[in-house]
Amino acid sequence: MSIDFTCHKCGGSFELDIQDLVDGSEKMECPHCDSSPSPTMAHDFIAAVADMRSQIAMLAKKFDISLTLSTEELDESAEDFDDDDEEEEEEDEEEDEDDYDDELEDDYEDEDEEDELEDEDDEDEN
Repeated sequence: MSIDFTCHKCGGSFELDIQDLVDGSEKMECPHCDSSPSPTMAHDFIAAVADMRSQIAMLAKKFDISLTLSTEELDESAEDFDDDDEEEEEEDEEEDEDDYDDELEDDYEDEDEEDELEDEDDEDEN
């Protein structure tokens, strides 16, 4: 099974194998411009696809199944999810910035501690 994507950023089309997405050997990323969803959005999508695939496998014992889904067919409730995803992306970006700031603070604190130890060593030598 595969999924066809068309990138909104560059207009490029590409196809990804569902098994490759699920096992992590393929990233959900446009090969033309490297555009990709947030890690949270990608994880949630891949989990949903994996769950759908397992449910289809269960139903396949009783029925042959063919599924076609296009984003154009989604109803307005999907727009509510888009708003939530945008908020999650903003939160992820803020957390990344906070983590980076914390790392910088830790680096400065480590340097200050090293300077203090060196000063103590110098005093001990005198």
